[in-house]
Amino acid sequence: MRSFRFENIWLLSKQEQGARSIEFKKTNLIVGLNHTGKSTLIKSIFIALGATPKGSLARWDKDAICLLEFSIDGKRFRILHQNGYRALFSAEGHLVGAAASHSEWTESLKSATGFNLVLSDKKGKRVDADARCLFLPFYINQDGSWLSVWDTFVGMQQYKAPIQPILEYFTGVKPPEWYELNSEKTSEQRHLDELKREQELVSNFRERFEKALSPVEPKLVSIAFEHDVARLTAEVTALNAEQERLRDKLVREQEAIDMASLQIKLAMEALATYEGDASFLRADPHEHLVCPTCGVEHEKSFLEMLTYAEDARVLRELVVRVRGDAKAASTAHEATKSQLSKLEQRYQTVSEILSTRRGDLEFSDVVRSMGAESAFQTFEGELAKLKGQIDAALSALDTLSGKLAELTDPIRTKGILSIFRTSYSAAMLDLKVPLIDTSRIRISARPNVSGSGGPRAVLAYYSALWRACFASNGSYSMPLVIDSPQQLGQDEENLPRMIKYVANEMPEAAQVILAIETDTQEKFDQIVRLEEPYHFLTPREFGDVNMLVQPYVDRMYSALIATRP
Repeated sequence: MRSFRFENIWLLSKQEQGARSIEFKKTNLIVGLNHTGKSTLIKSIFIALGATPKGSLARWDKDAICLLEFSIDGKRFRILHQNGYRALFSAEGHLVGAAASHSEWTESLKSATGFNLVLSDKKGKRVDADARCLFLPFYINQDGSWLSVWDTFVGMQQYKAPIQPILEYFTGVKPPEWYELNSEKTSEQRHLDELKREQELVSNFRERFEKALSPVEPKLVSIAFEHDVARLTAEVTALNAEQERLRDKLVREQEAIDMASLQIKLAMEALATYEGDASFLRADPHEHLVCPTCGVEHEKSFLEMLTYAEDARVLRELVVRVRGDAKAASTAHEATKSQLSKLEQRYQTVSEILSTRRGDLEFSDVVRSMGAESAFQTFEGELAKLKGQIDAALSALDTLSGKLAELTDPIRTKGILSIFRTSYSAAMLDLKVPLIDTSRIRISARPNVSGSGGPRAVLAYYSALWRACFASNGSYSMPLVIDSPQQLGQDEENLPRMIKYVANEMPEAAQVILAIETDTQEKFDQIVRLEEPYHFLTPREFGDVNMLVQPYVDRMYSALIATRP
C-alpha cells in the first residue's frame, strides 16, 4: 500500500495582496464560520491536483496561485497551479513537467503517484483515470457528497460507469492489473464485433453476386481460346491508348477554338470603340479636347489622328488573323472527331473476337466467366482473411479472460466485503442511524436516507469504505477529507457525535482533514482557526509566500512557452 500525504499548501493572490500558508499534520481540524475560507482551502487542494470539486468559490481570485506539497511513500513533490496551468516539481524545485491541458496533467500526475487505473470513456475507448478518480472515495465535499449520489467532482460523466472500478481498485477487490487487462478485453471484443460485421457484409455481397450470374455461364476458360485472349488483350490495349490520345487532342483543340473566339470578340469590341473615337475626332470642330472626367484640355493634333487610325488597322488585322486560326482549329477538331468515330470499326474487331466459337462455347461467355471467377476469388480471399483475424481475436479474448480470472480471488473479495459490511453496521450504530441489512449490500451502494439522518448515513458509508481500503492493504493509503458535516440540520447532539466519530474512529494510518463551523473538545494534531469572512488570505504572509512561489511560477510559464509552437 502506497502512502499519500498532504504536507504543505501556500496560497497567494497578487490582486488582493494576501497569502496563507498551512503545514498539514496527521489529523487536522479547520474551524470557521461561513465564508471564512474552509471550503476555499480544501477545494484549492483538489483544484491544484486537477480534480475540480462541485461548488463555486465566492469572491475568490481566479488568478490566485496555489503551491501544494504532497508526498508518496515519503518522497515529496510540489504542484503549482494558476488559472488552469499546472506544473509538477521535485522537493528540490526541479521541474518534472508543465501542463496546459487536462490530459497532459493526468500523465504528469500519473508519473509521480503511480496511479495506473484504466477506465473506459463514453465511446468505450481506454483512458487513464485522472485525479478525480484518485481522490473520489476519500473526499466528502460540502457541495455534492452528503447526498445519495456520487457528485463530488465536476466532469466525471466523461467515464463510462467509473464508480465500481474505482472502489474495487482502492479496496483491493480487483488489483490494478485487472482493470488494465479488462480494458484490453473490451477493446478486443469491440474489434471482434467489427470483424464479424464486416464478415457478414462480405458474405451477403458474395451471395447476391452469385445469384446475379447466369447458371449456365462457364466456370473454366478453354485452352482453345488462348490465342483469342491474346488478340483481345492486344486490341483492347491499343484501342484504349488511341482513344486517350484522341480525347486529349480533342480537348486541346476545343480550348484553342474557344480562345480564338474570345480573342475575336475582344478585338471587335475594341475596334468598335476606336472607330467611335476616331469619328468623334474627325467631326469635332474645336482645336482642343476637354476630358469629361478631369477637365484637362488636350490639343487635337494630326499625329493623334494618325495614331487612332493605326490602332484601328492593327485591330482589323488581328481579327482577320485570329479568325484564320479559329478556322484551322475547327478543321483540325472535326478531323479528330472523325478519327474517334473510326475507332468504332476497331471495336467491331473486338466484338468479332468475342463472338468466336469453339464448339458450343462462345468467347464472350468465357470473358464474362473470367471476370466472375476473379470476383469470386476476391470474395473468398477476403473471407479467408477475415476468418483468420476473427480466430486471432477469439484467441486473444480467451487469453485475457483467463488472466482476468486468475486475478479475481473470490476468497479475498469475500473478506473485503465482509470488512465493509461489518464496519458499515458498526458505524450506523455509533452515529445513531437507522440500521439496514448490510449482509448483501454492494460496496458502491451509497445510502439514500432522508432528513438529518442522511448525512450521518453518508458518513457511516464512507467510514466503512475507508475501513475496507485500509484493512485490505489496498493500493493506496489516502488522506481522508471531510468538509462540513453540519448538513441538513444536525442538532446539538448529533453534530458533536459526527465530529467525535471522525476524531476517534478513522483508520489508524489515515491522515485526516476535517472542516467544521464551531470549535470542539476533540483532540486533533493541528487546529486552523479562520475568523474573518472573505479574508482567508492575509497581507502579513504575502511577502514570504510571494518570495517562495514566484520562482515556481517563472519556471512553469517558461516551460509552457518553450514547449508550445
